[in-house]
Amino acid sequence: MAKNVSKKQPKQKTALIIPIILAAIQLIASAALFFALKRLNLLQAWQMALVFLALLGLEALTVYKLIISKKAKRATKIAVIIASIIITIISTIGFKYVRQTVNFIENITGAHYETQTYKVIVLKSSQYNDIKQLNTQHIGFLSNNPNLENTKNTLKNVIKFKDQNFDELGNLLAGINDFKVSAITLTDSYLEFLEENNNEFIENSKVIYEFEVRVDNEKDVKRVNVATEPFIIYISGSDSRIGLNDTARSDVNILAVVNPKTAKILLVSIPRDYYVQLHGTTGTKDKLTHAGIYGTNMSKTTIEDLVGIKINYTLKVGFSTVISVVDKVGGIEIDSDQAFTAWTNKSCKFVKGVQPVDSACALAFARERYSYATGDRHRGQNQQQVITKLIEKISNPHYLVRWADILEAAEGSFETNLTYEEITDFARYQLAELKHWEVESISLDGTGAMLPTYSMGKQKLYVMIPTQSTIDTAKRKIAEYLK
Repeated sequence: MAKNVSKKQPKQKTALIIPIILAAIQLIASAALFFALKRLNLLQAWQMALVFLALLGLEALTVYKLIISKKAKRATKIAVIIASIIITIISTIGFKYVRQTVNFIENITGAHYETQTYKVIVLKSSQYNDIKQLNTQHIGFLSNNPNLENTKNTLKNVIKFKDQNFDELGNLLAGINDFKVSAITLTDSYLEFLEENNNEFIENSKVIYEFEVRVDNEKDVKRVNVATEPFIIYISGSDSRIGLNDTARSDVNILAVVNPKTAKILLVSIPRDYYVQLHGTTGTKDKLTHAGIYGTNMSKTTIEDLVGIKINYTLKVGFSTVISVVDKVGGIEIDSDQAFTAWTNKSCKFVKGVQPVDSACALAFARERYSYATGDRHRGQNQQQVITKLIEKISNPHYLVRWADILEAAEGSFETNLTYEEITDFARYQLAELKHWEVESISLDGTGAMLPTYSMGKQKLYVMIPTQSTIDTAKRKIAEYLK
């Protein structure tokens, strides 16, 4: 009898290995999902407690039926094994989705500063090919740069030089062409402007060095409880080739007035060419888009001065990259008020009325201004429509299964000074309330003119003189939404 017992023990141990491994894998997957959900912070305390108890109960049932219970029938054990595998798969997929969401939010938050990328430029005909060769030479700077001293000090860490200030871009270019200075410094935004308006200088010059200067983006942030209090986000969008963290001209300027209690959003579009006084400057006004050259905070404070409001947060968007999300949700439907062929993408031909578009044509629709009599004003309306349609599509629960693909497509397209906790608090409140959001869009208006600008000097550029009545209307609307 003793020999028979000893033979059964190895078989019993072997039979327990698979259930133990299965239960351990289920436990690890369930624990990973629980802690990921806890980090995401979307569930309230009682909801997290229910999730914990449910996962713990399922694990206890698996262990009892497969390992502890000796009376469990074979059919019951098979059913428990199948259930355990399903629970493990669901927990693993859930962990992947939740973790990806956590990473996405972590990556877009904390935009406390930007960088200005400067190029040191010399004439192609000069002898200079290396930054060290400019030691003790004269280098020209634009005096209207709010970050001027920081720029000079950063370059002084590399070489010793004699600085010379110029009051406008035209005089700076004349300074190097007339050999008053050996080199000049300009940001990428200025170089983009010169490529569009003075390509002759680009062809006759060369870049021999570049450096970055940090621009503070966290000044006077007025934080509120975003889950329950109304707030304003300044959305700055650009199609610039420059990275999202770099300062650049702002092609999209939208105020999103969000009221979480009433579930209403007001989108106020401000034309990029609006002729405004840049914050902290005097004298010549400038196009709003040029404010972005000096940082998102300059754009934000300039709009605050214009509309007489306090903006709580900023959201910087790489418009050309975020549009790629459109393909991940199977396209969107836009409503065009006229037929036209897109100037930026001739393959995109729009008819009058509602029509489906993919990401390429959604971007072309958002960029279009040459086909419209009102130009940039109409482009702002198109941008609002694309954003609104995209929000509506993503908000549909049907697209939760594509959530990972949507996040992957949007990666690197956003930066905000909202904190991780503020975003998750807002999302948790909305999940609890399950309200249907209403979006209203309005635009500021103006009349076109050709005038000099603060950033680009005496050269006359197209600008839009603000129509005060549209600003007053926006003020009243914003006040209503903030109640």
